[in-house]
Amino acid sequence: MLHRNRIAILLIALGVLLAAPALSSAQGALPKPDLVVDRIYLNPAGNIAVDIRNAGPGSLPETAYRSTESFAACFVIMIGVQFVDYATLWAADPDKALRNPGGTVTYVSPIKIEEPTAVRVWMDITEQVEEANEGNNIKQVLLKPEPAKAPGGDAGKGPGR
Repeated sequence: MLHRNRIAILLIALGVLLAAPALSSAQGALPKPDLVVDRIYLNPAGNIAVDIRNAGPGSLPETAYRSTESFAACFVIMIGVQFVDYATLWAADPDKALRNPGGTVTYVSPIKIEEPTAVRVWMDITEQVEEANEGNNIKQVLLKPEPAKAPGGDAGKGPGR
């Protein structure tokens, strides 16, 4: 009986010792960032532009700005299932505006579209950033280019001409 009590006490003590670090780390967890695509649109030149924001309560860690390609946090621009452009955070956000909650950056792609096209942006595709919400990293929109206007417009056309 004494042997069983010692084992029980030992198991309880072991459980307390193992649970204490887990509880303290959960209580001391830092708030996480949340990278979201606010807007995908065409700039006046017809290039795909993307507005990105850190919507999370936490700061983006410095590791998100690694310049090593294989470990870099990045996003891709897709048309259909084809990747047409990508950018790392260190290239798209050289001033590190996204480090702070609420920080925003606009990325302008060299890709132009000339007809209505569904464009998708996938943030943190390499999952380098631990985010508050991993379920909002993809946004898709249908972009419709404006028809080209003739040079000079209606200038010089008066009534009866």
